[in-house]
Amino acid sequence: MPTNIIDASAAPVCDARIERTRARLAEAVLTLASERDIASVSVAELTRCAGVNRGTFYDHAQSPAALLTHVLTRELDEVRRVGMDRLRQDGLLLRHLTRSTLQGIFQHVLTHEQIYAGPSHSTSVYALRVVLADHIEQSTRQILSGGFAIPPMMEPHTLPLFASYLAHGVVGALEAWLRLPTPRDEEMLLAVIEAMYPTWLAPENAPTANDID
Repeated sequence: MPTNIIDASAAPVCDARIERTRARLAEAVLTLASERDIASVSVAELTRCAGVNRGTFYDHAQSPAALLTHVLTRELDEVRRVGMDRLRQDGLLLRHLTRSTLQGIFQHVLTHEQIYAGPSHSTSVYALRVVLADHIEQSTRQILSGGFAIPPMMEPHTLPLFASYLAHGVVGALEAWLRLPTPRDEEMLLAVIEAMYPTWLAPENAPTANDID
């Protein structure tokens, strides 16, 4: 009997094992990051919490902070994917889409509130000002470079400036909102962010022929 035949059933088993490992690592890093500064978490501690060995950990990330970034970004990427799919269908960034995308980001942040606004100031600053800001900035750059919103200056070197300004403005408002006493008003946060939009970004309705003329 040939010994070089690949067992097709092995791949799903392997994939399921990898997903279980990812889930254990994600749960462990989210738990530890919600308790203290992620920079103080060691690989040994994280692997004990996740029930995996060091080699397995390094198959997924180079450090606990890198793993936290990956786990948070993976969730945010899904929010972006849904928004970009709808944007490609609509062809223009309108206010209803920025609202639904921001609401998706708010829900992600509130799901992990102990990380974004928990006991560790260092972790919350990292999660907000690095992970979340970078994610929103990259999304904004995709929107601008794709022509879905037209800023007043379209030179290639201006797009990163617009994207960074908008991303850090959103994160700054969100960070200040998280410091408010509960219960917090999500609609107020959304209204404040929308009030900061420049006139060329995300109008309520698509321009008509009269608007163009």
